[in-house]
Amino acid sequence: MTFDEIKNKLSKHLENGKSYSLVVPNKAYAKALTRGLIEDSDIQDLMVIEPDTNIGIDEVRTVIEFLDFSPKGEIKKVILYDADKMTQEAANAFLKTLEEPPSYAILILVTSRWFSLLPTIRSRLQKLQVQLPIEPGLDEFERYLVYWNYDFLEPIKKKSYSILSEEEFLEAIDEIHEINQELDIIMSLKHILEQYLNKDLATYVKFISQLSKKSNIQFLRIVAKVISWLIYKNGSLSPSLKIKYLRICDEILKAKIANFNYQLTYYTLLLGLRGDNL
Repeated sequence: MTFDEIKNKLSKHLENGKSYSLVVPNKAYAKALTRGLIEDSDIQDLMVIEPDTNIGIDEVRTVIEFLDFSPKGEIKKVILYDADKMTQEAANAFLKTLEEPPSYAILILVTSRWFSLLPTIRSRLQKLQVQLPIEPGLDEFERYLVYWNYDFLEPIKKKSYSILSEEEFLEAIDEIHEINQELDIIMSLKHILEQYLNKDLATYVKFISQLSKKSNIQFLRIVAKVISWLIYKNGSLSPSLKIKYLRICDEILKAKIANFNYQLTYYTLLLGLRGDNL
């Protein structure tokens, strides 16, 4: 099924007066799927919630107040991204609205972590699980990146990214603002780490010490994603070690706050990739 076919099928499935969970591989893909819903709505009849950190009770109260009044047109739409970041207090305040939304409203809670939603929330949503269409011409790692972030698809297809030198890479870490910059860093990190896997431990540790000075949660999440891939593909690591380090990566990726010992985390993951211990 193509992207357009998936998008059209999703649009036809939505009904007024119902609450849905759109379960997708990543938020960028959800945005591409829901772009038509947003563009077709009057701004007064649309509310989009996209949290930087948690979704608290104030955001939920804003949604409830928005739904208290009839739409200017025929329907009101609420799209709430990263729904798994909802706090317990916010979830409790949202239950009645999700169970009985107004007849003139559609509520869409977007998540890539269905089971991170509270059971009380899940039970009140119609689950719409949408897979990524298979893109021909991409290698395994490229498909993995698109599964991570759908915005990478076009730059990858056009090969519009750069493999940075180690010096350029270390300078670029602190300036991740655009999707192409992020893709440069991802591809460069993979390339650099693959080279270091064949070098002596002392040289590798010097590189790790440089990375460990970077207390940037966005970059740490990039490292976790790349390390996840490399650990998964590393045939020399035992299944138990793979599970150990993949769990650490997952904890980083789903963390709601940037509460990490960065230096220890970098050393643990990067030495673990080689099967070395601290």
